[in-house]
Amino acid sequence: MSNNQETLLKVENLCQYFGFNRAVDDVSFEVKKGEVFGLVGESGCGKTTTGRSIIKLYNITSGSIYFKGIRISAGIRSYQEQMKTAKAEYAEKVKNTADPAEKALLKGELDAIITNCKKEIKRARFDQKNCDKEFSKQMVLAVKTKYQALLSRASETELAALKAEYKDELRKARKTKLVTQIQMIFQDPIASLDPRMTVREIISEGLIIRGERNKKVIDEKVYEMLELVGLVREHASRYPHEFSGGQRQRIGVARAIIMNPELIIADEPVSALDVSIQAQVINLLNDLRHSLGLTILFIAHDLSVVKYFSDRIGVMYYGKMVELTTSDELFKNPLHPYTKSLLSAIPLPDPIYEKNRKRIVYNRLAEHDYSVNKPSLREVAPGHFVECNDEEFEKYKALLSAQD
Repeated sequence: MSNNQETLLKVENLCQYFGFNRAVDDVSFEVKKGEVFGLVGESGCGKTTTGRSIIKLYNITSGSIYFKGIRISAGIRSYQEQMKTAKAEYAEKVKNTADPAEKALLKGELDAIITNCKKEIKRARFDQKNCDKEFSKQMVLAVKTKYQALLSRASETELAALKAEYKDELRKARKTKLVTQIQMIFQDPIASLDPRMTVREIISEGLIIRGERNKKVIDEKVYEMLELVGLVREHASRYPHEFSGGQRQRIGVARAIIMNPELIIADEPVSALDVSIQAQVINLLNDLRHSLGLTILFIAHDLSVVKYFSDRIGVMYYGKMVELTTSDELFKNPLHPYTKSLLSAIPLPDPIYEKNRKRIVYNRLAEHDYSVNKPSLREVAPGHFVECNDEEFEKYKALLSAQD
């Protein structure tokens, strides 16, 4: 992990609901620049939905997502519910008072809440819609500043070529979107590749959408990406069905990194592959991470894979973040019962160990009593967060103190 503590991605109270299904419910975490952040949990816990929400494949229900300090997604449901609750509380309080002055005071408090919520809803809708436009303006300004200085110093022989280059860069800057600096590697390598497109067309599509028109530049960039992921130039003219699963996933990786992203969301990129191929793809991602300076959000359900690859790990269960800490700390001092359950399910190539291994079954209703004291994600040790209530918080702190 990089020593740079700059926060690249910040997810704040993210909620993603589909009708009554709370796929992601009040999840918050940060990803530092240069690190690999692992997101683990069983199938259906909301890992992939979190990744898809970050890359704006879904409009989030509530919460905020910040990338490079700019809010790229914002939901409004929490503000709508706040207004609804405030109106209900106001109606109840007004019924129980006959004092006109108190009624006026309550009405003033209600109006202030409604005004603030409407203001926040307006800001959220603006940020959701215009974050890419605002970023494009910044890119256009940067290109103008750069080329105005170059043009002022250019000789007459250089001027025509430099003006053409300036015009081309300006056109591409106007088409630039902030979200394209986040790319996703999808779980199923064959379903995520268009069977009617050649590998060259698949990998270069992002460049063309961004405004690149020079065919020679596009082809050279495609060949460079193919070689970077362990394929060869001749593969560019082939179709996805002509490749193995591991090769298809390499094509997916090439499609992502050709856009020169700062953040890659790898959504279970090895779960559909054989074990030997899994190691190759993970090693490839690890090499690219260091050579290109990538930040990776690595989504998986296999903790043994995530341990090898991740700097920090967040554990999700039924749409909630239940534990978050460094990879070493999670394996050394797992605190939440669900994390212990996941760790107990990791097999080892040791028949004696496997014969005696006891799996821990997690039952949320049996493990916790949250009927009165509700849980929240709390920092029980520096950098170690666990979902717990007051009683569990003290128990976890005592447990860590005893181990020290």
